[in-house]
Amino acid sequence: MMSTAPPDPPVPSSSPRHEVELFGVPRLLAGHARVTVRGSTLAEVAAGLVQGAPQLAGPVLQAQTGWLLPGYSFVVNERFTRDPSQQVPAGASILLVSSAAGG
Repeated sequence: MMSTAPPDPPVPSSSPRHEVELFGVPRLLAGHARVTVRGSTLAEVAAGLVQGAPQLAGPVLQAQTGWLLPGYSFVVNERFTRDPSQQVPAGASILLVSSAAGG
């Protein structure tokens, strides 16, 4: 089935390049530990993950928007966040993690 959603605008090639480290379910689904993406915000980074690791679209990232599904977070420079507008500076440490079950 074809999506009728408009394509995401391209991320400028001048945007910083980041290596996103995957943990838990995202790593298992992607089949590798890291994905290289470009982006100045977490929304752009997430969109890059959909392109670089399409297996994450659906189970981890919303297929329509490319943003995180509930139960997943980014960790940017040791701080958990789900804010798509957060700026991501060049050289930032970015992790994609699943929420831990408490108990």
